[in-house]
Amino acid sequence: MLKYVLVAGFLAIAGSANAADATTPVRAIMDVATALWSGTDGDPGDYFDDAHIGYFSKNIRTLYAEALKHPAFDTDDGEGNPFDYDPIVLGQDGCPLEGLTLQPEKAGGAATDVVARFKRFTCMEGNSDEERNAVSELHFRVISENGKPVIADVVTGEGDDRHSLAEALKEIVGQ
Repeated sequence: MLKYVLVAGFLAIAGSANAADATTPVRAIMDVATALWSGTDGDPGDYFDDAHIGYFSKNIRTLYAEALKHPAFDTDDGEGNPFDYDPIVLGQDGCPLEGLTLQPEKAGGAATDVVARFKRFTCMEGNSDEERNAVSELHFRVISENGKPVIADVVTGEGDDRHSLAEALKEIVGQ
């Protein structure tokens, strides 16, 4: 009996470690988001720069590389971006992110759904208290590739308001 209790305890700990590992790429990307929206000087990087692109799945990396060929706007240096908005936080206007939490939850199959919650409109003076204190929620679908947790998609909203990073990239490249 003790043997079964020990095995069950070990499996629970192993499952928790996997869920904790799933937050690693999400934390890295949300650190970029937090820095980008902080309004402070310095170069916070980009979600898809060399330092962060490895946190995404091979599929997202491939789609992003193709999407770069279709910039949302022209730039002087020729380095376009396929998005004219923040593709993670989903916005062009906002405030420093406040109250960020990450909660791993089991998703279908071998994926883990890491839910990021934060307030992003707290500084908007013209908004009601309800709007300023609204909590945004992002679902990061984290899978394992080559033994490493990576983000396979970022989804927010439901129904007609649903936005998927993978679907947005496919739309940009015409898939």
